[in-house]
Amino acid sequence: MSLSAARIVALGVLVALWGSGTSGAQTAAPSLGVFVDQVQALFPKVDGEVIEVQNGTVTFGIGSKDGLVAGVELALYRQGRELKHPKTGEVLGRTEQALGRLSVQQVFEAYSTGTASQGSEVQPGDRARISAGKIKLSVVPLVEPGVKEALADAAVHEIIDGLNRTGRFQIGLGDAIGVWINQQGTKRDDVLAGKGLDAVAERFKVDNLLIVAFSRVQAKPYMDIRLFSFPGASARLNTALFVPASIKPAVKGDYSGSGQKKDSQTPNQQRSFLARLLYGELDAGTYSSGEQAIPLKEVAKFPFIIASMDIAVGSKDRVTRMVITDGEKVWLYRITPERVLEPEWTYKTDSRARVFSVQLAELSNDSTIHVVVNRYSAIQAILVNSLILASKDQKPVVAVDEVNDILIAVDANGDGVKKTLWSQSFAQTGFFKQGDATRMTIRNGKLATDGKVRVPSSFRATGAVYSNINGKGERALAFIDEYNRLRITIGPDEPFRSATPVGTGMAKLGVETQIEKGGRTYVYSPEPMPLSVDLDGDGIEEIVVPQNQIPGRLAVVYKGPGGYRFQTVNSGFEGTVMALGAVPGEGGPPSLVAAVVRYTNFRQTEGETQIIMTTSSE
Repeated sequence: MSLSAARIVALGVLVALWGSGTSGAQTAAPSLGVFVDQVQALFPKVDGEVIEVQNGTVTFGIGSKDGLVAGVELALYRQGRELKHPKTGEVLGRTEQALGRLSVQQVFEAYSTGTASQGSEVQPGDRARISAGKIKLSVVPLVEPGVKEALADAAVHEIIDGLNRTGRFQIGLGDAIGVWINQQGTKRDDVLAGKGLDAVAERFKVDNLLIVAFSRVQAKPYMDIRLFSFPGASARLNTALFVPASIKPAVKGDYSGSGQKKDSQTPNQQRSFLARLLYGELDAGTYSSGEQAIPLKEVAKFPFIIASMDIAVGSKDRVTRMVITDGEKVWLYRITPERVLEPEWTYKTDSRARVFSVQLAELSNDSTIHVVVNRYSAIQAILVNSLILASKDQKPVVAVDEVNDILIAVDANGDGVKKTLWSQSFAQTGFFKQGDATRMTIRNGKLATDGKVRVPSSFRATGAVYSNINGKGERALAFIDEYNRLRITIGPDEPFRSATPVGTGMAKLGVETQIEKGGRTYVYSPEPMPLSVDLDGDGIEEIVVPQNQIPGRLAVVYKGPGGYRFQTVNSGFEGTVMALGAVPGEGGPPSLVAAVVRYTNFRQTEGETQIIMTTSSE
């Protein structure tokens, strides 16, 4: 079933052009709707038992099927004796002993793991929960000079209205808290970092505090938002976004008389792809004709789950290609200027292992197209069994086989083509031998070592990309760590780490070990590759990465005058964004490409995949 125009309108654009909708009590701006979803996801109604405690890691019986996501904090407690009504004998409940808090780090379908707060004497049989009652939440606005108070008030009320409509929160406007913070002389950045907020919680008896700090960035009103829960003052949610253009300050007098005729208003000029993505000035119903609109095109639909996808432009022939895999076969396509897929070749791997990632690269001096294929099997004798395919005369040939390391191709020099190959050793205790990377080269049909690569200690060879996000001529390594945080590193420095989780969605890889008595299967997750792409034509790339903790979410990271900015956007798709790619535009913005998977069974082993592409509106 192809996407109809009506469905595209309903879904919105691939990268969440969220400007449609109106301000007011009835409908929140869609961008704030994404934020409200994020806050609500941090407070699922859950209660489960602690299964085991080993080396500081707590495993408990609540998982993604219960609505739990990474980054959530739960209350730990221990049940005691039964309490009975003295006259009727009815069991009223059990006594409870509070043990502290539990920070969730990894979430699986039926269980999760996390770390207990310091001093918690948690043990198997204890319980972890988030109350099913309404969560008390105080909202505190902080407004810098240059931002209209009326606009900030309108935005805060949109947030409050959205949270109230979930039925999950009891909202209080913390104006008194804001006044007290100003009286203490606490700087805005210190408040956002959580400094001194324990005293706020004690003084005003608040459990959860939502700070909304307004400023101006790139001449636009901007919101830095932090969610804190007490005790403790580390941010549970750290996000930022421009105030949606649909939010307007209340007009004095009659709402229908603003004193300005519509005919005299200056029409919006065509904006960059990045600006239209972030500001979201889109009129509903004009998805394909409005100046701010980015229409979509369904390029293809496959009756299977695409496990991985990559897109690249050949340095010699300038042909745009796409490679995909379902875990067993690898397909290479050409993408024509008319955005049509033309098959080039298909390669079927043997049955010893399944493919979990593919990448396009050029690993020889003659600009031959290579496909880097990572495969894995739980069988102890095989485990990682990667290979490299070469494309010659529109046919696949095996360039390198029987590789026992995880491979990743990177654009280390900023040529626009991945010409550098790294390997990372497999480790049974963590799948990735973190912090370890070796530069490799192809020699006589074998991989040869070409020197060690300095990478961060938490580096993993999936979910990584090089980018010039920090400025022209400076290469930064962006990767997703084991806790689903996007990190940006430049040499030994780490100027940015997301507080909000990203990634997930790819097939889980189980490793059977005999480290513990009786053995145990540990589950590890590769990550989708972040996409580094210049969205606004200034020569500086932005990073776009799937954020599948809530289906259909994407995260955009870019650097502005105020430093690195992280913004969650809603693609509108109900499926899992398995992979992202980009096709260069001809004198205009690039086209973003997404592989969107919709599962058709509970175990998520069957489904279909749509390849969706943005197209130019010019």
